[in-house]
Amino acid sequence: MVSKADLRQQTIRALKQLTPAEREAGAQSLYEQLFALTEWQQATTIATTISTDLELPTAPIIAAAQRTGKTVAVPQTLPARQMAFHTLTNDTHLAKTAFGLMEPADGQIISPAAFDLIVVPGLLYARSGERIGFGGGYYDRYLQRTTGTKVALAFPVQQVSVPNWQVDPFDVILDRVLVAPTK
Repeated sequence: MVSKADLRQQTIRALKQLTPAEREAGAQSLYEQLFALTEWQQATTIATTISTDLELPTAPIIAAAQRTGKTVAVPQTLPARQMAFHTLTNDTHLAKTAFGLMEPADGQIISPAAFDLIVVPGLLYARSGERIGFGGGYYDRYLQRTTGTKVALAFPVQQVSVPNWQVDPFDVILDRVLVAPTK
């Protein structure tokens, strides 16, 4: 069995090899799939991230949610590998972390139980909902306290049929993994 660290590196390399056209086409398909979900349409409060260059851009997700009156919250990392999600508005002050991530420095904190939909980041996903994140364990700790629909958006290079890694008892299984079509 391949280690999670090796799978992370392999997936990062594969993501970096996607052409701009592949990334754009995949992103558009993933946004359409997400916005078509009943869970998206019925959600009033969603969680997502402020994406990095490697990841699927989340700005269109945030904009679409805000346009339709949804409350959007993004994470702030805390000590002991914990997170708090703060509302994201035009007035939210964002700060760059030591990890190079943009995070809210203020804004109302939303309770984990208040989310209807959580767009979960990661690197590799199995069709059955298992995931490999970026290695900090922040999301697995947080998601255990949520009841909203947990969905991932993946390029084809980020999906496997079945987990080819050790799935730990604390790993949270996602409700849906949406995958962009292959060309």
